[in-house]
Amino acid sequence: MAGNKVTGNDLAVHVLNVGFGDNIIVEFPPDVRGRRWVGVVDCCDAKKTIDYLGNLHARRPHEGVAFVCATHPHGDHVSGINQLLKHLRSKDRATGAKLNPDLEFWDSGFRHSSVTYQRILQTVRDDGIGMVRVTSGMERYFGKVRLTVLAPSMALRNRYASYGVDMNNASVVLRLEHCQKDAVTVQSERYVGKRDPEAARKANSAVIILGGDAEFASWAQVEAEYPHVVRASAHEPLVQKTVDLLNCGAVKVSHHGSMHSAPLDIYERMSPSLALISTKQEVKTRKVGKQSVKRPLFPHDTTRLSLEEVGATVMATGALGGKPEGTVVVAVGAGGRPRPFKLTDKAGAKVPAGMVP
Repeated sequence: MAGNKVTGNDLAVHVLNVGFGDNIIVEFPPDVRGRRWVGVVDCCDAKKTIDYLGNLHARRPHEGVAFVCATHPHGDHVSGINQLLKHLRSKDRATGAKLNPDLEFWDSGFRHSSVTYQRILQTVRDDGIGMVRVTSGMERYFGKVRLTVLAPSMALRNRYASYGVDMNNASVVLRLEHCQKDAVTVQSERYVGKRDPEAARKANSAVIILGGDAEFASWAQVEAEYPHVVRASAHEPLVQKTVDLLNCGAVKVSHHGSMHSAPLDIYERMSPSLALISTKQEVKTRKVGKQSVKRPLFPHDTTRLSLEEVGATVMATGALGGKPEGTVVVAVGAGGRPRPFKLTDKAGAKVPAGMVP
């Protein structure tokens, strides 16, 4: 991104300003055949998402939407998904063919009885949309981008049948890494010779983690399932540190920056230079003894302090710290560092075409 512009070879994450809610569009760089795809992670505002996708396609044409991911069934994450799916699968006026024929719907597997969620599932079924139940360890590849699912954990589902009852801890957490080399074949290079090239890579600046609404129980499982110390008999030394899959250049903070978003030790492992919070600022008055104390809930002071402790710059879609509200865009080149900037759109309002980077 030169200045504040996204280039055609960037991985770009657009965190749309929808007030209190999550609405993220991911632009993937081109694959070896020059094809570009986008993905949608949660959709609170269908109209804004559809309009934004159209503006993105006009700016940098893509093949279509590869997937729509519902991190979990809470309304502030899925209220616009049904309308979005129907739009994405509508027919081309000229040919009559359905658009986005290979569209997939990614779901955490947490079943919910809400009417909104049930309508999403009915549309997926009736329109023949491929449904993928996402769980930790799953990987997908888009050009030089490796997408890894960090959560939800199968261990939680196997223990509680519904990912631990708490819907937030059933949330999908995605890791996006824009690799310098082809993401499909580069892993094989780790096993050639005695020295693991991953061991020499000290940071994952080209990684963006999208935290959904995951809370403490989920992050504890992620930390257990993705350790960053391994035993290696064919490499030197015998016990070595490899690149930490939780280390990242940017993180979309889970659960709108609430006090339960993630513990400090998780942020220390992440060590992000940039933290994105999708929320409007909310303050609640609490009774402490005989006094009434005003405390911010979204984002919460403990979360902001934890992020500041690890040196992260905090950016929010809401008017945080006196700064204007607006969509936050982060672009990452192959092996590069996150380059953020903020738009000036209002929650619930379209982003003007000329403002879309």
